[in-house]
Amino acid sequence: MLRRVELTVLPGEKVSLVGPSGSGKSTLLSLVAGLLRPDAGAVEIDAVAMSDLDDRASARLRADRIGIALQSDNLIPFLTARENVELAFAFTSGRRRRRDRAMTLLERFGVAHRARHHPRQLSGGETQRVALAVAMANEPALLLVDEVAAQLDGGTAARVVDEVLTADFAVLYVTHEIAIADLADSRYSLTGQEVRPR
Repeated sequence: MLRRVELTVLPGEKVSLVGPSGSGKSTLLSLVAGLLRPDAGAVEIDAVAMSDLDDRASARLRADRIGIALQSDNLIPFLTARENVELAFAFTSGRRRRRDRAMTLLERFGVAHRARHHPRQLSGGETQRVALAVAMANEPALLLVDEVAAQLDGGTAARVVDEVLTADFAVLYVTHEIAIADLADSRYSLTGQEVRPR
């Protein structure tokens, strides 16, 4: 159970969240995304209370305004890496443009060479990077990332963190790595199920 959580992420701000395993970091991200509903209090995105939205409106807000890359990846198993990213553009542009944009994102995360592979054919780190490409595809107002550098070697982690932290949109990310947490504009710690600023 999370208590006394007060957290504001401003447009374009990069915010990190650290805390021990089981402290509720992933739960907090799921609450912000509207995947879970709080028992009390409110989560607001662009001054809209998520609890005021029905499931359909909440899903629409997520699709339009929020990118999500959680530890349980959000890839569709029967689509290739490229097709997973393309799906995020499904209603916004022509087929060739979707493909080009998907390949650009996969290249940025160093997995363009795996574009034709299905999720089961990817390593854990590759899956994570494709999931980040999917999450960033709609250029969200807010990107939520659970364990931004997990399963990645040092060089790859640095590349991924740089892509996330130089994005134009706001980012709330969870990490166990204090050095990565310190790269954010603001750092919060989840201790005793309370969120405290650094």
